[in-house]
Amino acid sequence: METDARYQCYNCKDELVFEVKVGERPQIGRRDQCPTCTAYLHCCYNCKFWNPDVHNQCTENQGEFIRDRSEGNFCLYFTFRTIEETGDDEVAAAKARLDSIFGKAKTQATPKSADEAKARLEALFGKK
Repeated sequence: METDARYQCYNCKDELVFEVKVGERPQIGRRDQCPTCTAYLHCCYNCKFWNPDVHNQCTENQGEFIRDRSEGNFCLYFTFRTIEETGDDEVAAAKARLDSIFGKAKTQATPKSADEAKARLEALFGKK
């Protein structure tokens, strides 16, 4: 049951509360904007069918091509993606598991000279 569904803006990730709903889903107009960052809400990035890894970036076969995915559009198949459908929680959990196994990745600045680069290589692989 979707009565507990939660929604967020794709841009600022703020949780959204909708007053008007049709059935269990929020009623969103083409020009409605996020109250926090003013990003359009009726856009591909907020749709549950949006997937950057598929043809036309849309899993709905009959959806028309939309050039600017962040703009409000007239897509008839638009269904607002819930927070659970975004997968953000899964990504964060996976990164936490990787960090617990391998440790937090440390980034080092680019060596300033050839001698510094050589010293780093020798420290990493040992001097031969």
